[in-house]
Amino acid sequence: MANIPIGIQLYTVRDQLAKEPKETLKAVADIGYAGVEGGPPGGMDAQAFLETLDDLGMTLIGGGCSSAELRENIEGVAERSKALGVTRLMTGVGGELRRLNNDWKRVTELLAEGCANAAEAGLEILYHNHAFELEGKVAVNGGETTGLDYMLENIPAEHMGAELDTYWIQTGGYDPGAYIRKYAGRLPHLHIKDRAPAPDDAQCPFAEIGHGILDWDDIFESAEKSGVEWLIVEQDRCVRPPIESARLSFEYLKSRGMV
Repeated sequence: MANIPIGIQLYTVRDQLAKEPKETLKAVADIGYAGVEGGPPGGMDAQAFLETLDDLGMTLIGGGCSSAELRENIEGVAERSKALGVTRLMTGVGGELRRLNNDWKRVTELLAEGCANAAEAGLEILYHNHAFELEGKVAVNGGETTGLDYMLENIPAEHMGAELDTYWIQTGGYDPGAYIRKYAGRLPHLHIKDRAPAPDDAQCPFAEIGHGILDWDDIFESAEKSGVEWLIVEQDRCVRPPIESARLSFEYLKSRGMV
């Protein structure tokens, strides 16, 4: 199996990062992560952030922005992205969906407008899902589809790709491997995240990679065949210290020959 670079979403270690930014980034690099996703921690500007990552031998994989920013402040988004040297940004629609009373069609129109702006600015938008995009249904042609599929089917691939999240696909009631294959070629970044088995999930539903119930054989094979360029570890909540959870996930990936 080909090695896909392994990164980490900095949200995983957010509390430690806020207190000890340079020490936390070094700890992530020492584990073996090749890159990070996310913006500079508080108190660190873009230049210092990039210099720190460079000194540690890590890449900044991408950033993020809101769908409203893409429509209302694309110049600011482009300027911020240029300062960080990234062109791929993940986005979501949770806030706008609530504001528009779950009107998926209107939310998709607005997101399409923002993604078109981003494409003109030389930015690539990747949609990062949670469970609600799979649980929400949209009426189409006498049937229905998921909110996630509706957005991806109605926004051109050249304007928006996907950054699927394996945990949230599983939690939303679908098969992560099948979704990865469905959007092959449109999925440069994949968030890899495991779900704790019962009864442990009552305490914390999230688990380190390989310590939960997801089918990693299928996920890894599907990711390789679908053109995934970065596997990005993310764990929203941890029972252990987050940096230790990040280590356990990386060690599992290493044991599977992914590193």
